[in-house]
Amino acid sequence: MVIRHQSSTFSDSGWEVEVHENGAKPMGPAWDKEFATLLNKLERPDSIIKHDHRGEVGTFKVGNIRYVIKKFTFQSTRFWFRLTSVFFPTLGEIACQNGLGLISDGINTPHPVILMQQKRNNMVVSSWLVYRFVEGEVLTCDHAREIVYFVKDMHESGWVHRDPHPANFIRTTEGVATIDPIKVRHSNSRYLKAYDVVLMEHDMPETLDIYGREELGAWYSAAKAGHTFIRIYRSVKNGLRSLLGISKR
Repeated sequence: MVIRHQSSTFSDSGWEVEVHENGAKPMGPAWDKEFATLLNKLERPDSIIKHDHRGEVGTFKVGNIRYVIKKFTFQSTRFWFRLTSVFFPTLGEIACQNGLGLISDGINTPHPVILMQQKRNNMVVSSWLVYRFVEGEVLTCDHAREIVYFVKDMHESGWVHRDPHPANFIRTTEGVATIDPIKVRHSNSRYLKAYDVVLMEHDMPETLDIYGREELGAWYSAAKAGHTFIRIYRSVKNGLRSLLGISKR
């Protein structure tokens, strides 16, 4: 799949806008001619479906088409994320690239439409990603077989999910899809594939039997040990933070 895109910089505001020409471009005011209209729409979504210290997710409609906007709060609140944006991709860029990569490999995920980023002093201080809203049923641990098979298909296509809890999957008219692919990586690492299985076991204990124990071999034990170590590390770190009165954020 060849995906064309166009971009423009609005120097008076510091915003850079990249629109992907994939049949999902928002209809209505021309994004490049009426930027203020687009910005006003994205700043005030019609509804907020998630909001925490990591980010805000909202929905809005243009005409009869519904979109989702995700604002990566860390990009605007944490200096480290802003500083590294000078040299490395931002959270919005990573999510956009992951989404386009998954789609090009035939893996079902919402298609990125607009990437908007605001710069100050060469650092990205705001990173927003817009994609088409996908109608579907959010999956639960009761749908373990569907989720595990989907993740296994991702592995066979050279991808690891890295955040495969049930709420990150929906059932659409085209089959299961993964949403919010911020942690997805293109990798054939057998350890990371086994780690996906270990993560899924937290909500779906039957994961290993569905996936196939023989598929993972000794890598499963290694991933299990690695996960245990990380949990202990986080427990100790959070305990120290609490003792010292340091916010987890």
